[in-house]
Amino acid sequence: MEKFYYLVKMTFLTKFAYVKAFWLNIAGTFASIVIYYFLWQFVFRRQETLAGYTAAQMTAYVILSRMLSSQFGGGINSELSGWIRLGTIGMELLRPVSLQFTLFSRRVGEFLFFSIFKGVPVTVICFFVLGGSAPAGVWNFVMFLASTCLSIGIMFFFEFMVGLCAFYTNHSYSLAFAKNSLLSILSGGVVPLFLFPEGLARVLDYLPFAGMVSVPVNIYLGKYLPDETWRFIGLQVVWILILWVAANIFYSCSIRRIVVQGG
Repeated sequence: MEKFYYLVKMTFLTKFAYVKAFWLNIAGTFASIVIYYFLWQFVFRRQETLAGYTAAQMTAYVILSRMLSSQFGGGINSELSGWIRLGTIGMELLRPVSLQFTLFSRRVGEFLFFSIFKGVPVTVICFFVLGGSAPAGVWNFVMFLASTCLSIGIMFFFEFMVGLCAFYTNHSYSLAFAKNSLLSILSGGVVPLFLFPEGLARVLDYLPFAGMVSVPVNIYLGKYLPDETWRFIGLQVVWILILWVAANIFYSCSIRRIVVQGG
């Protein structure tokens, strides 16, 4: 835990060193929330509900989904690919902790920094200014927090595998861009999954992408029955285990390239 705390602390210090970029990131997220808010307000001018969502619930969906999906642009894949491209990956592998532990600690640090200095403050301000429905209940809010924490595990393993692709491509800029776009769309970060064709929406609900945005937000809004909520929480745990196994297999295959290239 001491090593974990140190790595999290180092992530905080790194983030504070680029505070101007952080403020620009907040401004961009707030702008996207406002744009999506007015788009949905136009839709609800002609109808009171849409697929069971009221205007207030959709406002809450926009705020929370845009806030959660704003993390897709960060992550540890860029840092990992940078280590591989610059050749410093060898030094990282020599550290007394595993590469996955180091990167996971950094990812947790990023999430904590995001939550404290961006997620909570900006969300509260947006709810105060734009409105939006409160959580369906205390239990829903608690499960929303639990689901959000699990979503970070899903994000981490996706980012880890994207970063490992740099062993084969020498960089991951295009892959990172594709990752951000893919996750934003398939997670419900751009548009709610219920706007997809019914069959496709049902499939997406059970893929890991939904666990990053759609599932936590819908739990917050009370769109799932209690047993459905537990099922989706359990599904998030299952996907974390599956992605953990996939990431370890990919890592074992990728790390051999250091030996092949004489690194």
